[in-house]
Parts: sequence; structure tokens; C-alpha cells
Amino acid sequence: NKKITGRSGDTLFIPSGTMHCDRFDTSSGLQVFMIFLNWPAEREFLEQISPAKLTALCKPITAELARQFDHLQNIRHCNLEADLLLARAHVHSVLLLILQTALHKKHAQRTNTMRDYGQRHRRNLMLRARQYLNAHYAEPISLEKIACALGVSPFYLSHVFSRENDFSLFACLTALRMQQARALLEAGRHNVAEAAYAVGYDNENYFSKVFRKHFGCAPCDIRK
Repeated sequence: NKKITGRSGDTLFIPSGTMHCDRFDTSSGLQVFMIFLNWPAEREFLEQISPAKLTALCKPITAELARQFDHLQNIRHCNLEADLLLARAHVHSVLLLILQTALHKKHAQRTNTMRDYGQRHRRNLMLRARQYLNAHYAEPISLEKIACALGVSPFYLSHVFSRENDFSLFACLTALRMQQARALLEAGRHNVAEAAYAVGYDNENYFSKVFRKHFGCAPCDIRK
């Protein structure tokens, strides 16, 4: 109940004992090279590959298979024992190449799946870290305290945040505090010392230094 359409240069694999019907368009000068084989490892082989996916092989693999088949065609009429051994060697090369390609694709898919999971995990961790900063920016914060709240190691948290954002977790915290402090000063209801304390700084002079570096002006200028 399946249909596989082969194109020029494709390799089709039909498991032994499979009832099937071959349909060929002979109007285009079609050439088909058939190999009939039976070997004990076929079942294990088919657990690793899908015959229907052989038509999706990349061009370098298709070209190498074609080269092996050409060698087989050149010795198909020979009956010497050495020629038969050579023919078997080429058949083995074909099967191993197909198997190697299938295993490589599975490994690549597994690797991509793990990479996608890792990216989702890191993005989720960054989102949680930002949420923590938004909720606790006015409190004394340390890397260890944030990591403990998120259930990860301080090193891992710092590494992930820097890798995904190109700036550190505390650079993000500083930017958040500065934006909140500026909003308080612009509203005019807090003096510099009060604004500093409200965003987590207990030293007005240090706060002013950080503010000037961040905005290029003193916090008192904003309040004026």
C-alpha cells in the first residue's frame, strides 16, 4: 500500500519477500540495474534505514552508489571466484554506505533535537532571571542569590546569560535600576538619595556615579 517514485540515479531498496509491482516508463530510454540478494543481517539492516527515504540521498552519496553499481555491472557476467568475491565486496560497500548515511542522519537529528532543547532551556532560564530582577531589583542582589532562586549554579547562570545576551546579568540589573531611578526622578516626587535607595543603592555618591556613566548626566540634572 505504498508508492515510491524513483528519479534518474536513485537507488530503491525492496525488502526480501515484499510483494510489489515495478512500473517503468520505457519511452525515455530507461536503464535499470537490478541486484537480488539475501543475507542474514537484512532484518537488522532494515531497523536502521527506511527504504522509502533512499530517494532523498544527497548527490555525493548518490554518485558514490552509482560508481559502485558501475563496477558491479562490469563484472556481472564473470564467473571466476575472484570476480564473485569482488562483486560481493561492492555489494557490501553499497549496503554499508546506505547504512552509514542513515545513521549519520539519525545522529544529526538527535543532535538537533538536543540543541533545540538546550536553546529552549536557556531561553526559559533567561526569562525567569529577568522576571526575578524585575521583582527584586530594589533589594540587595547577588549572583548566588539569583542562581539559588532559579535552581541552577551561579557559574551556569552567568554563562548562559552572557552567551545569549552578549552582556552580563548584572549589566541587565544596572540598566533596569537606572531606568527605574530615572522614572522616579522625572516624576519629581523623590530626591536623589530617595531614588537611589528605592532602586537598591544605599550609597548616594556611588549611585550618582553609575547614573552619570549610564545616562551621561547627573541624577540631579534629571530631577531639575
